[in-house]
Amino acid sequence: MDAKALAATALLVAVCPAVAVSATYKTRNFVVSASSPEFAKQVGEAAEVYRHELAIAWLGEPLPGNWSQPCPITCKTGRIGAGGATTFTFNNGEVFGWKMDIQGTEERILDSVLPHEVSHMIFACHFRCPLPRWADEGAATLVEHESERLRQTKLLDQVIQTSKRIPLSQLLRIKEYPQDMQDVLTLYAEGYSLADYLVQKKGEAGRTIFLSFLGDALKGDWEGAFQKHYGISNVDDIEKEWTGWVMAGSPVLQPAAETLVASNDTPSTSPEEPDDTTVRGQSPQQANLPLPKLTRLPRRERTNAAELSAPQPRTMAVTAVTPERTDDLSPREVSSTTEPQMSVSVHPARPTSSAPKWQFPWSKQEEPSSTAKAPSSSGFTNPRAVADSAFDFAR
Repeated sequence: MDAKALAATALLVAVCPAVAVSATYKTRNFVVSASSPEFAKQVGEAAEVYRHELAIAWLGEPLPGNWSQPCPITCKTGRIGAGGATTFTFNNGEVFGWKMDIQGTEERILDSVLPHEVSHMIFACHFRCPLPRWADEGAATLVEHESERLRQTKLLDQVIQTSKRIPLSQLLRIKEYPQDMQDVLTLYAEGYSLADYLVQKKGEAGRTIFLSFLGDALKGDWEGAFQKHYGISNVDDIEKEWTGWVMAGSPVLQPAAETLVASNDTPSTSPEEPDDTTVRGQSPQQANLPLPKLTRLPRRERTNAAELSAPQPRTMAVTAVTPERTDDLSPREVSSTTEPQMSVSVHPARPTSSAPKWQFPWSKQEEPSSTAKAPSSSGFTNPRAVADSAFDFAR
């Protein structure tokens, strides 16, 4: 985290003091430092479960073995903005040097920040190279709360028919986060929506096909990858088809059980609660965690997408820019394929009294081998959450 990010964090802590780190808990792949032995254990076991469950969800099997060195996770809890920063290194096809810093309320950390950050680690282990920003962040957002994903949808709805929209031909090739906060928020919203659309489009095989598509696209031929995996070779046609889906209300294309999302029983925000701001930027360094019982939840009902037609509105990410709340945070950059790269998320803390229940819809009903307890309920914040409040900050 560079000077700007550190200064921003310091400001947040000054306004909302965090609980000091005083306890450590070690698992096979993580070493957690937190405010209490109980929470350190909960985070460590949750991280292991996420590592196990997310790998199965995306790759079809757990990651092979344990990492050569466990990933240090430093947790700062309190009424502070929820967010995280994960660094790792790529070198000669290997990924290592994990380090994660997360902060926020205990509920928010377990429910949103941790699964998002672990998702980046799963993708890094699979591809062994940086992913396009839209794809990395978009896919990681798929595991966030329904309410937060809806925020991303809301932001996209606001820009889809305006000049603020990032054309798909540009989105695919963005290698660094835009300098403008609004453009970054748009990138996150579009990335989430496009990833959601492509995954749903192929049903049960959606996640596997999406990763195969990215693997081919990383070779430099996006149109060839689209043709091979989705049957459409023209980027403009893909954009028109995707935009039509968005304009139709982003209706469910496949069975809810196959949609990779985290949901909740109640809305994560209410008129009395402040909006959340979340922007996550993932950056590897040149050089991965098992959790609790997870149950499936049906996705919200939407209109049928049988007939869709409408107009439309990084790629190898080697640099990361993390826009944060513009009132006290500013974008930061971490660059080069040999230097550490970061994943950063920032969410203003939300009251936990109305926190929704945490669940993973794609998970099996039986308990995984881990003895971890399910994370406590929380109000999860995803990039879409950022879309609402952070967008207001940017105005």
